[in-house]
Amino acid sequence: MQVLRNALILEGQKLEPSRGVVVIREGRIEKVMRGFPPKKGSCLELKGAVLLPPFVNSHTHVGDSALAEGYLGKTQEEAVGPGGVKFEVERLPPSRVAGAVRETLERMLTTGTLAHCDFREGGPAGVRLLRRLSPQPLRSIVLGRPNGRLQEVLRCSDGLGFPSVEAAESFKDSLPPSGKLLSMHVAETKEAQENSLRLFGKGEIRRALDLNPSFLVHGTWGGEEYELLRKKGVPLVFCPRANHLLGCGSPPISHALELDLKFFLGTDNTMVAEPDMFSELSFAWALVRKENARAGEEETRKLLMAATVDPAAFFGLPWRGLEEGAPATFMVLSGSNLLAQNPLAAVVNRAGARNLRCLYIEGKIYKPPRQLTRLPAA
Repeated sequence: MQVLRNALILEGQKLEPSRGVVVIREGRIEKVMRGFPPKKGSCLELKGAVLLPPFVNSHTHVGDSALAEGYLGKTQEEAVGPGGVKFEVERLPPSRVAGAVRETLERMLTTGTLAHCDFREGGPAGVRLLRRLSPQPLRSIVLGRPNGRLQEVLRCSDGLGFPSVEAAESFKDSLPPSGKLLSMHVAETKEAQENSLRLFGKGEIRRALDLNPSFLVHGTWGGEEYELLRKKGVPLVFCPRANHLLGCGSPPISHALELDLKFFLGTDNTMVAEPDMFSELSFAWALVRKENARAGEEETRKLLMAATVDPAAFFGLPWRGLEEGAPATFMVLSGSNLLAQNPLAAVVNRAGARNLRCLYIEGKIYKPPRQLTRLPAA
């Protein structure tokens, strides 16, 4: 049995802040007790450290990791579109590509990310490469791209991730794949949305919904179709930093919050943005405040849920919120910058990798690679 005392716990699926004690037995949370009971036996004094579920990065392209900053001086189309800079990775030595991808995945762990969903180019070989490179305990949810080998990709992947609605529509007779995830980029650029409206009389989100996707990515210019997503219960993944760095525009996250649209957060191409969910959260929060100066605690709660418990539940990951009976899988954050009036806002606005003391995974302490901070002795 382990007793973690004097913790600030972001509790349950709604991440309700409470101060108290967490008791762990056989890899699960046996008790969550509020208050500060007297020390009895062996306790780990956390001195107000924050406990919260691990991050889930809901949209990545780690395959272009070896081309960091390759987007400079390029438009979105030139950087990541068909034939864009990102595909220059195919001309690099395989060992360099693999090494860069492996380092990216390890850096995810140092920022509290225990799972990511990757749109993996390269057909079956690309899917298998990512499977081979993923370090424990990181969980890689891999959505492959058919490249003319649809059934083989489906056998080795978790589903399909298409770069556009048009690419997905070319396989519409085979979609959605049984028991697998289906996703695609939608309305990432103003041009893509305008072309869809002109040629088809409807936006990219509406067209994508005709294919029964599991979730969609971007929707930067599709705000007028968010109500359709909400009614269908299809989540949208926002990638605000990458959208800005590629000159695509600003995703209307505040509008999504007002509609109560289910959404997650992702970091998109590693060539463009570091896969750091702390950075993604703080940037998303700045955008929300820009759009709505009255945004407060409830908005920070929903942003943090979009990076933790909500995608974990959607992807069927083996952890959930900190509550009795749940797996003892969570982050431990500490630092004077988190001692704020509102712990939810402090985590969203101020926390970073420097605050990560460790991860608990089913009751066992895990120190990510190159993680230098330590828990105090019991």
